[in-house]
Amino acid sequence: MPIIIYAILEASPVNQTIAHILELLSVKSGIQFELLSTNVLTAIISAQTGVTSAICQEEVLRYAGIIDAIAQQYSILPMRYGSVAASSGDVKTLLEKNSESFVKVLKKVMNKEEYSLRLMFSRQQQDAQANEESVAVTQSLPGALQGNTENKRYLLNKYRQHIIEENRIKYIEHIQSMLIHDLQKITEFVEFNKKVTPAFIVDAVLLVDRSAKGELLAFVAHLQSIYPEHNVMLTGPWAPYNFAQIKLE
Repeated sequence: MPIIIYAILEASPVNQTIAHILELLSVKSGIQFELLSTNVLTAIISAQTGVTSAICQEEVLRYAGIIDAIAQQYSILPMRYGSVAASSGDVKTLLEKNSESFVKVLKKVMNKEEYSLRLMFSRQQQDAQANEESVAVTQSLPGALQGNTENKRYLLNKYRQHIIEENRIKYIEHIQSMLIHDLQKITEFVEFNKKVTPAFIVDAVLLVDRSAKGELLAFVAHLQSIYPEHNVMLTGPWAPYNFAQIKLE
Protein backbone atom coordinates (compact mmCIF):
# COMPACT_ATOMS: atom_id res chain seq x y z
CA MET A 1 0.00 0.00 0.00
CA PRO A 2 1.41 3.46 -0.92
CA ILE A 3 2.70 5.51 2.00
CA ILE A 4 2.38 9.29 2.31
CA ILE A 5 5.36 10.99 3.98
CA TYR A 6 4.61 14.25 5.81
CA ALA A 7 7.79 15.13 7.65
CA ILE A 8 11.14 13.87 8.92
CA LEU A 9 12.55 14.69 12.33
CA GLU A 10 15.00 13.39 14.91
CA ALA A 11 14.04 10.03 16.38
CA SER A 12 14.77 10.67 20.05
CA PRO A 13 13.39 11.90 22.34
CA VAL A 14 10.61 13.18 20.05
CA ASN A 15 8.82 9.86 19.69
CA GLN A 16 7.72 9.90 23.31
CA THR A 17 6.06 13.32 23.04
CA ILE A 18 4.74 13.56 19.49
CA ALA A 19 2.24 10.69 19.72
CA HIS A 20 -0.29 12.88 21.56
CA ILE A 21 -0.14 15.61 18.91
CA LEU A 22 -0.60 13.05 16.14
CA GLU A 23 -3.62 11.63 17.95
CA LEU A 24 -5.22 15.08 18.02
CA LEU A 25 -4.39 15.59 14.34
CA SER A 26 -5.92 12.21 13.54
CA VAL A 27 -9.19 13.17 15.19
CA LYS A 28 -9.25 16.51 13.37
CA SER A 29 -8.20 15.26 9.93
CA GLY A 30 -9.54 11.71 9.88
CA ILE A 31 -6.07 10.43 8.94
CA GLN A 32 -4.34 7.67 10.89
CA PHE A 33 -0.72 8.76 11.36
CA GLU A 34 2.19 6.50 12.19
CA LEU A 35 5.82 6.96 13.18
CA LEU A 36 8.47 5.01 11.31
CA SER A 37 11.94 5.22 12.84
CA THR A 38 15.54 4.28 12.24
CA ASN A 39 18.30 4.80 14.80
CA VAL A 40 18.46 8.57 14.32
CA LEU A 41 15.44 9.63 12.25
CA THR A 42 11.67 9.38 12.36
CA ALA A 43 9.23 9.83 9.48
CA ILE A 44 5.61 10.82 10.06
CA ILE A 45 3.56 8.79 7.60
CA SER A 46 0.10 7.50 6.78
CA ALA A 47 -1.23 4.84 4.46
CA GLN A 48 -2.77 6.25 1.28
CA THR A 49 -6.37 5.10 1.49
CA GLY A 50 -7.56 6.28 -1.89
CA VAL A 51 -6.35 7.50 -5.27
CA THR A 52 -7.37 10.91 -6.56
CA SER A 53 -7.31 11.62 -10.27
CA ALA A 54 -6.58 15.31 -9.71
CA ILE A 55 -5.15 17.47 -6.97
CA CYS A 56 -7.88 19.44 -5.23
CA GLN A 57 -7.28 22.61 -3.23
CA GLU A 58 -8.95 21.21 -0.11
CA GLU A 59 -6.60 18.24 -0.02
CA VAL A 60 -3.50 20.38 -0.51
CA LEU A 61 -4.58 22.79 2.24
CA ARG A 62 -5.28 19.90 4.61
CA TYR A 63 -1.81 18.51 3.96
CA ALA A 64 -0.22 21.94 4.53
CA GLY A 65 -2.21 22.34 7.74
CA ILE A 66 -0.87 19.05 9.07
CA ILE A 67 2.71 20.11 8.33
CA ASP A 68 2.12 23.49 9.96
CA ALA A 69 0.66 21.96 13.13
CA ILE A 70 3.67 19.67 13.54
CA ALA A 71 6.19 22.43 12.71
CA GLN A 72 4.77 24.65 15.45
CA GLN A 73 5.93 22.10 18.02
CA TYR A 74 9.01 20.47 16.49
CA SER A 75 11.91 21.18 14.17
CA ILE A 76 11.12 19.16 11.06
CA LEU A 77 12.03 18.63 7.45
CA PRO A 78 8.64 19.14 5.75
CA MET A 79 7.95 16.95 2.74
CA ARG A 80 6.28 18.46 -0.30
CA TYR A 81 2.72 17.49 -1.15
CA GLY A 82 2.79 14.28 -3.16
CA SER A 83 5.74 12.70 -1.34
CA VAL A 84 4.74 9.05 -1.57
CA ALA A 85 6.69 5.81 -1.20
CA ALA A 86 5.59 2.40 -2.38
CA SER A 87 5.81 0.82 1.07
CA SER A 88 6.97 1.30 4.66
CA GLY A 89 10.14 -0.56 3.74
CA ASP A 90 10.89 2.02 1.06
CA VAL A 91 10.43 4.83 3.59
CA LYS A 92 12.91 3.15 5.92
CA THR A 93 15.37 2.73 3.05
CA LEU A 94 14.94 6.43 2.20
CA LEU A 95 15.80 7.41 5.77
CA GLU A 96 18.82 5.12 5.93
CA LYS A 97 20.29 6.12 2.55
CA ASN A 98 19.90 9.84 3.20
CA SER A 99 20.53 9.83 6.94
CA GLU A 100 23.63 12.02 6.83
CA SER A 101 21.99 14.66 4.62
CA PHE A 102 18.77 14.68 6.66
CA VAL A 103 20.64 15.09 9.94
CA LYS A 104 22.77 17.91 8.50
CA VAL A 105 19.73 19.89 7.38
CA LEU A 106 17.85 19.16 10.61
CA LYS A 107 20.70 20.76 12.54
CA LYS A 108 20.44 23.78 10.24
CA VAL A 109 16.70 24.29 10.83
CA MET A 110 16.70 23.30 14.51
CA ASN A 111 14.54 25.73 16.52
CA LYS A 112 14.07 27.94 13.47
CA GLU A 113 11.09 29.00 11.36
CA GLU A 114 10.71 30.26 7.81
CA TYR A 115 9.30 33.66 6.88
CA SER A 116 8.59 35.38 3.57
CA LEU A 117 9.55 39.06 3.30
CA ARG A 118 8.33 41.10 0.34
CA LEU A 119 8.82 44.75 -0.51
CA MET A 120 6.74 45.87 -3.47
CA PHE A 121 6.32 48.96 -5.60
CA SER A 122 2.95 50.64 -5.23
CA ARG A 123 1.19 51.42 -8.49
CA GLN A 124 1.42 55.15 -7.82
CA GLN A 125 5.14 54.93 -7.01
CA GLN A 126 5.88 53.01 -10.21
CA ASP A 127 4.10 55.64 -12.31
CA ALA A 128 5.88 58.51 -10.54
CA GLN A 129 9.27 56.83 -10.92
CA ALA A 130 8.70 56.22 -14.63
CA ASN A 131 7.74 59.86 -15.21
CA GLU A 132 10.76 61.22 -13.35
CA GLU A 133 13.14 58.92 -15.19
CA SER A 134 11.61 59.85 -18.56
CA VAL A 135 12.52 63.49 -17.91
CA ALA A 136 16.05 62.53 -16.97
CA VAL A 137 16.37 60.40 -20.11
CA THR A 138 15.25 63.28 -22.31
CA GLN A 139 17.72 65.69 -20.70
CA SER A 140 20.69 63.32 -21.17
CA LEU A 141 19.71 62.17 -24.65
CA PRO A 142 22.63 61.14 -26.91
CA GLY A 143 23.00 63.29 -30.01
CA ALA A 144 22.52 60.27 -32.29
CA LEU A 145 18.96 59.91 -31.00
CA GLN A 146 17.93 63.53 -31.36
CA GLY A 147 15.39 64.21 -34.06
CA ASN A 148 11.74 63.69 -34.84
CA THR A 149 11.71 61.03 -37.54
CA GLU A 150 9.74 57.83 -37.03
CA ASN A 151 12.96 55.82 -36.73
CA LYS A 152 14.41 58.30 -34.19
CA ARG A 153 11.23 58.17 -32.09
CA TYR A 154 11.34 54.36 -32.10
CA LEU A 155 15.00 54.31 -31.01
CA LEU A 156 14.32 56.98 -28.40
CA ASN A 157 11.54 54.93 -26.88
CA LYS A 158 13.77 51.85 -26.73
CA TYR A 159 16.57 53.90 -25.17
CA ARG A 160 14.18 55.38 -22.60
CA GLN A 161 12.88 51.93 -21.61
CA HIS A 162 16.45 50.69 -21.23
CA ILE A 163 17.45 53.58 -18.95
CA ILE A 164 14.29 53.26 -16.84
CA GLU A 165 14.86 49.52 -16.38
CA GLU A 166 18.54 50.07 -15.59
CA ASN A 167 17.69 52.67 -12.94
CA ARG A 168 15.00 50.40 -11.49
CA ILE A 169 17.47 47.51 -11.15
CA LYS A 170 20.04 49.79 -9.48
CA TYR A 171 17.37 50.95 -7.04
CA ILE A 172 16.39 47.36 -6.25
CA GLU A 173 20.03 46.29 -5.79
CA HIS A 174 20.62 49.23 -3.45
CA ILE A 175 17.68 48.28 -1.20
CA GLN A 176 18.57 44.59 -1.28
CA SER A 177 22.13 45.42 -0.26
CA MET A 178 20.87 47.45 2.69
CA LEU A 179 18.40 44.72 3.67
CA ILE A 180 20.95 41.92 3.59
CA HIS A 181 23.24 43.96 5.85
CA ASP A 182 20.47 44.52 8.41
CA LEU A 183 18.94 41.05 8.13
CA GLN A 184 22.30 39.39 8.78
CA LYS A 185 22.08 40.84 12.28
CA ILE A 186 18.99 38.64 12.74
CA THR A 187 19.83 35.57 10.63
CA GLU A 188 22.51 34.32 8.27
CA PHE A 189 19.92 32.43 6.22
CA VAL A 190 18.43 34.78 3.63
CA GLU A 191 17.56 33.77 0.07
CA PHE A 192 16.36 36.24 -2.57
CA ASN A 193 14.15 35.26 -5.47
CA LYS A 194 16.41 36.08 -8.42
CA LYS A 195 13.54 36.32 -10.89
CA VAL A 196 13.03 40.01 -11.63
CA THR A 197 9.41 41.18 -11.81
CA PRO A 198 8.05 44.73 -12.21
CA ALA A 199 6.18 44.68 -8.89
CA PHE A 200 8.84 43.35 -6.51
CA ILE A 201 11.76 45.19 -5.00
CA VAL A 202 12.50 42.36 -2.57
CA ASP A 203 11.12 38.83 -2.56
CA ALA A 204 13.04 36.84 0.04
CA VAL A 205 12.70 33.89 2.37
CA LEU A 206 14.34 33.89 5.79
CA LEU A 207 15.18 31.15 8.26
CA VAL A 208 14.90 32.76 11.69
CA ASP A 209 15.55 31.40 15.16
CA ARG A 210 12.31 31.21 17.15
CA SER A 211 13.86 33.43 19.82
CA ALA A 212 14.58 36.17 17.22
CA LYS A 213 10.97 36.59 16.12
CA GLY A 214 10.66 39.88 18.04
CA GLU A 215 13.76 41.28 16.33
CA LEU A 216 12.34 40.37 12.92
CA LEU A 217 8.98 42.02 13.62
CA ALA A 218 10.75 45.16 14.86
CA PHE A 219 12.88 45.25 11.71
CA VAL A 220 9.84 44.93 9.45
CA ALA A 221 8.09 47.74 11.34
CA HIS A 222 11.20 49.90 10.83
CA LEU A 223 11.21 48.98 7.13
CA GLN A 224 7.62 50.13 6.82
CA SER A 225 8.49 53.44 8.47
CA ILE A 226 11.43 54.27 6.15
CA TYR A 227 9.67 53.11 2.96
CA PRO A 228 6.05 54.29 3.41
CA GLU A 229 5.75 54.62 -0.39
CA HIS A 230 6.18 50.83 -0.78
CA ASN A 231 4.15 47.84 0.33
CA VAL A 232 5.95 45.72 2.94
CA MET A 233 4.62 42.22 3.63
CA LEU A 234 5.86 39.62 6.11
CA THR A 235 4.21 36.19 6.23
CA GLY A 236 4.94 33.21 8.44
CA PRO A 237 6.13 31.47 10.41
CA TRP A 238 6.13 28.47 8.09
CA ALA A 239 7.81 25.10 8.10
CA PRO A 240 11.28 25.53 6.49
CA TYR A 241 10.43 24.28 3.00
CA ASN A 242 12.97 26.50 1.21
CA PHE A 243 15.79 25.59 3.58
CA ALA A 244 15.25 21.82 3.60
CA GLN A 245 16.15 21.05 0.01
CA ILE A 246 17.96 17.71 -0.30
CA LYS A 247 18.98 15.69 -3.32
CA LEU A 248 17.68 12.25 -2.37
CA GLU A 249 19.55 9.05 -3.10
